[in-house]
Amino acid sequence: MKKRNKVPAIFGEDIQELLQSINEIVPIENGERLCIVCSKTISLDNIQIIIPRSGNVFQYVCNNPNCIEDYNCKTPSK
Repeated sequence: MKKRNKVPAIFGEDIQELLQSINEIVPIENGERLCIVCSKTISLDNIQIIIPRSGNVFQYVCNNPNCIEDYNCKTPSK
């Protein structure tokens, strides 16, 4: 069975601290991260979901309701 890390929900005011702790704040501020659904540039204002991948790689979903729904529909629940 593949080990899964659980990441608790965080408040909007804590997002910068979390992104700094995973070394993603600079890429986000530089516009280097994109929504995996619509390819919109992820910013501190529109980040909705952070998806940890293997290694220190993260993917993101923006706050567009269509993107959130699309991601949630394609993600198997455990």
